[in-house]
Formats: sequence, C-alpha cells, structure tokens
Amino acid sequence: MKTALIVDDHAVVRQGLIRILTESPERWDGEEAGTAAEALKLIKARSYDAVVLDISMPDMNGLEALRAIKALRPGQPVLILSVHPEEQYAVRALRWGASAYLTKDSAPEELLKALAAALRGRRYIGASLAEKLVDALDGTGGKPLHETLSDREFEIFERLARGRSVGEIAIDLFLSPKTVSTYRRRILEKLGLETTAQIIHYAARNGLGS
Repeated sequence: MKTALIVDDHAVVRQGLIRILTESPERWDGEEAGTAAEALKLIKARSYDAVVLDISMPDMNGLEALRAIKALRPGQPVLILSVHPEEQYAVRALRWGASAYLTKDSAPEELLKALAAALRGRRYIGASLAEKLVDALDGTGGKPLHETLSDREFEIFERLARGRSVGEIAIDLFLSPKTVSTYRRRILEKLGLETTAQIIHYAARNGLGS
C-alpha cells in the first residue's frame, strides 16, 4: 500500500484529504503532520511515496519546507496544495522541485491524477496552470513584479513580508547582514518600493502572505 504524508495546519483539511486517499481505488494510507517541523521529523525518520504540502504553514512557508524536504530526500515527490492562486506560487514551486501545484478548490480526481503522475516520476500540470504557463512564456500573462525576483531575492522578500529583521534573516539563511541588506535594496528597486513596510503591504495586497 502506498503511503502519503499530509502536511497542513488544519485538522479538518488533513482528515478530508486522508479520506479521499483511503477511499480511492488505489487505497492510499495517510499520515498527518500539522507543522513543517513535524513533517521534516517524520520524513527524516522514514520515506513516503508522496508528500502533500500546504503552502501556508504556521512555522515555515511551504516553499521553504519544500526545499528542506528536497534537501533531506531529493527524490521525494512533493505536491503543493494551496489556497493561493496558481499564478502566485506555482512556477516557483515547480522550479524548486514540486511534482504538482494544486489549489484547494481542485477536484479530488485531480489530486489522485497528480499523485499517480508523481509516482511515475512525472510532474502534473493541470489545464488551468498549463494555460498560465503558456501566457507567461509568450508574455501575455501580465507578469507581476515579484516574479522578476531571483529565488534568493524571493526567499528574503517573503521573510521581510513576515516582519523578519535583516539580522534575523541573516541568521536564518546563514548570510551576513550586509548581504541581506544588499538583497533588500535590490528587492525594493525591482518592486518600485522604498520601505519594508511597503513590502509587507505589497505581499498582503498580492496574497503572498504565509
């Protein structure tokens, strides 16, 4: 029997997803984690056929958790399940190794299709996301400013948006405060902003809060 780890801070969501999996034709077995730290502890102790990860966790952003999981187990299939629209996180999640990016209003059948693809070592891209990716490639998608940030800039942007100080971010990412300050300046320039408070407002306005 295949086993999936469901990582979400809402017990109702976890139990609902586990029910979908256990009642599916494949009869998945499901385990739960309510925080990213708990999930990482479980993943370090054993392997799972798939991990279904919420992007908004109380202790760690889902993209950060994705990278941490991939650092522990590079081949681990991870599906991102989020309330955030695909255009806000999907491309970056796929770039960082996610097997799929699904919104929480997706049909159960789509989750099962994504899991089946992940088990075959493939990525799953639904029709809605595929259309957005095509738009992004041909320049018709109205690319938001935060999509111009590099991966490292986006990491720091998200931490600034959560109110982390330059010193705290330096400790988090094993960088010098001077380096973090340089990234902060680049982020402000790219987004056309002037202060960290404006970064926080920008993130909230664009639904990028964790």
